Amino acid sequence: MQIVKKENLENLSELFKEVRFNMGKSVLDNKMGKAYADNESQPSFAFLLVRSYCFISGSIEKEKLEEIINNYNLKDYIIIPSDNLKELFRAIFKKKITRCERHSIKKNPKFNIKQLEEYSNNVQNKYEFVVITKEIAYNIKEENFLTITDDYEKNGIGYACLQHNEIIGVASSNIIYKDGIEVNIRIKDNFRKEGLATVLASKLILLCIQKNMTVSWDAANLPSLKLAEKLGFEYCSTYDVYKCIGICEV
Repeated sequence: MQIVKKENLENLSELFKEVRFNMGKSVLDNKMGKAYADNESQPSFAFLLVRSYCFISGSIEKEKLEEIINNYNLKDYIIIPSDNLKELFRAIFKKKITRCERHSIKKNPKFNIKQLEEYSNNVQNKYEFVVITKEIAYNIKEENFLTITDDYEKNGIGYACLQHNEIIGVASSNIIYKDGIEVNIRIKDNFRKEGLATVLASKLILLCIQKNMTVSWDAANLPSLKLAEKLGFEYCSTYDVYKCIGICEV
């Protein structure tokens, strides 16, 4: 395996064209992470590493795949394989792997601007909604509140919900692309079911539209999927992800 140079990243696009691999587009856009392939010019197998995710696609024998998993510590990542590799992963890990599901969302949604504006204005006076500044981004990271974009002042975009200067909710860019962002959202447990995620996400989407940025969404669970659909995204498919034995937080 060899690390793929930026001028050859486009050669991997055919292997990672499925919507489940969309977060890996950040690597192919040379924005984040790294790409590895068996051949840079004509790859038959490759994997992308970005954040805690490892996207794997192509054709490979079991023994070689097991060797790569060990040599590159891929068991430390949340692994998202192409369909033809799922059985190989199960055979390699046997009972030492946890399978979870994620829900992919169709790209290029057609948003209802008026509806998003109504959602974004449905706020309560006890909360303050602010654009994430460099200082707020620093606090989000210091508190381990949510994984957000690195070098935030340059690359990040998002909104925070504050109460008495305490961060209680965030909707922000996490993984970034050449033309847009992947959304990441968290609301503190005690403040859920108050519609804060809807307000924050709506404000972020409207800001991205204003800045001519695309917005991507990939749902780790059904509540996230339902929120995405409420905001105007459309469900595409459910797919499997794998993690070494432990709590499957994806």
